Amino acid sequence: MKKKLLIITIIIAIIGALVVIFKGFNVSSNYRAHKSINIPINADFNIEDVQTIADEIFGKKNAYLERAGVYNDSVVINVKDVSDEQLTNLKNKINEKYQTKQKITISIGKEDYNVDDIKAIANEVFAKEDSVVEKSTDDAKYVTIEANIITNDELEKLNSKINEKYELKNETSSIGVTQVITVNEIPRVRLTDMAKQYGKYTAISAVIILVYFAIRFKKLGAMKTILGSIISIILAEIFYMAIIAITRYPIDKMVIIGSIAIYILGVTYLNKSFLLQSEKLTNKK
Repeated sequence: MKKKLLIITIIIAIIGALVVIFKGFNVSSNYRAHKSINIPINADFNIEDVQTIADEIFGKKNAYLERAGVYNDSVVINVKDVSDEQLTNLKNKINEKYQTKQKITISIGKEDYNVDDIKAIANEVFAKEDSVVEKSTDDAKYVTIEANIITNDELEKLNSKINEKYELKNETSSIGVTQVITVNEIPRVRLTDMAKQYGKYTAISAVIILVYFAIRFKKLGAMKTILGSIISIILAEIFYMAIIAITRYPIDKMVIIGSIAIYILGVTYLNKSFLLQSEKLTNKK
């Protein structure tokens, strides 16, 4: 029976190795090089509704969503790539769904400016005809613009046009705004880097366990116990990763956690097996 299991394991391991050589592992899209779109909705929302919107724009199974923000009132959409058109569509659908409103506050540096001029700029940038623009009630040197969620490009265009109009040098970071969609480039995460997060502690625990096995089951032979444990665990992990490769299951943190679980189960099984062997040896004597 053990020989059959070993043969099956070796065959699957070989097939898995061939898949990895010619196709590689199927790494989860969240760990490939991708774009991360952060949308501060700043309101209660159903992530499934946002997923539906993302599926309409990027296609089904092409967008991975997660909540973000201190109050979980933002959503991060991870996609392989995003065009300007897709980003605009995404912004418009989110605004339509949640009727978002915010006030953008910008310093003009003086009180004698024409609100209609800034309204014209806002209408151009946001592609609207009825932007609500008014002087701040707290300080007339500031202007407030009512808007929905905007993109970072829109914010930069708005700031640039107002700077040009009034010969200012405002930075976008100085603008009072809370709901801006940002797009970040996320580099590829190496599988080795993912494994390193857990590898150090796993290696330390393995050394401690092997020393324990060697001492606790010295009657069975220290080297035999150590080598048997190492080979058994390695074969179990190879079999597991071969199955992952063959089935094209996406590599993510859950796969690493699964590997650790197999390691723990393997150690537990070996401990029980060595105990039984030790008891049989003692009874014979």
